[in-house]
Amino acid sequence: MNPLELASHGPVIPVIVIERLEDAVPLAEALVAGGVKVLEITLRTPIALKCMEAIARAVPGAIVGAGTVRSVDDAKAARDAG
Repeated sequence: MNPLELASHGPVIPVIVIERLEDAVPLAEALVAGGVKVLEITLRTPIALKCMEAIARAVPGAIVGAGTVRSVDDAKAARDAG
């Protein structure tokens, strides 16, 4: 999916920093319910990849991407997270 296609899925793309895994799914569910389907989870916290995995698994309407990707290893880990 190219950037224009992604942008067509909602009014904004939030840049999200999640500190606690238990917050990830409820936050994503609320955003998707409000019409915000594309979610950028920054890789600024140690739990970010697990949050991406949890959202991808539990929130079928969400399109999850990674932000603050600083290396090839970060990109591969984000891809593997879903």
